[in-house]
Amino acid sequence: MTYDVKQSGERIRQLRIKSSLTQEKVAETLNIDRSFYSRIETGRKGCSIDLFIRLSELYSVSLDYLILGRYGGSAIDRNDKDRL
Repeated sequence: MTYDVKQSGERIRQLRIKSSLTQEKVAETLNIDRSFYSRIETGRKGCSIDLFIRLSELYSVSLDYLILGRYGGSAIDRNDKDRL
């Protein structure tokens, strides 16, 4: 399994939606520009390790999940979003 910036961005987008947050609120919370956050969600920009850590804390998920799509040590099927 490898890091795919587009899939990671989609996971981040789904977590934001599930948390009922706007891009503006997340960007404000993380102290980053909303357009930068938008590029992360669309997979046009990757995250630094520091930002991944902050996102992990914000959404209460593991770095492994954010980066690789693994939850509890195993890969999650893309259709199995309810387990999050």
